[in-house]
Amino acid sequence: MVLQLITRLITGEAGTYFVRMRRLAGLYAVMALFGLLTAIFLILALFIFLAETFGALPTALGFAGVFLLVFVVFWIMTIMVQRTPSRRADDRLQRDVASIAGVAALTNAPLLFRSIRRNKTLLLVPVAGATGFALWRAISNYRDRIR
Repeated sequence: MVLQLITRLITGEAGTYFVRMRRLAGLYAVMALFGLLTAIFLILALFIFLAETFGALPTALGFAGVFLLVFVVFWIMTIMVQRTPSRRADDRLQRDVASIAGVAALTNAPLLFRSIRRNKTLLLVPVAGATGFALWRAISNYRDRIR
């Protein structure tokens, strides 16, 4: 479209090009209006059909719930779009670092397994940690129930 505009400017036919674009924009606006009206009437027909099936109040509450859910989704999308570029870059950096850490952990897994195979007492460290954490949770839950 830009290339067409440049060629029309060079050849001197820019006026007719802009007239055609204005006409086309008007037609697109009319098409958008009729598309919106079509969607409204389809939603209205669905409402009438569901109101005859389930009743007016449950249908109205269902439509309200669906439109509230759509509203919340779009609200969250606007919040995500409004984030600053530096914040988005920081988020991307954190995701990249996390993926690199995951890859590094997976690449070191064979080395860890070999060292555990050689020295079985290394298995006691995570087992002791998990046991200590479980005991701590059990004792704290018991204390909370007594109070």
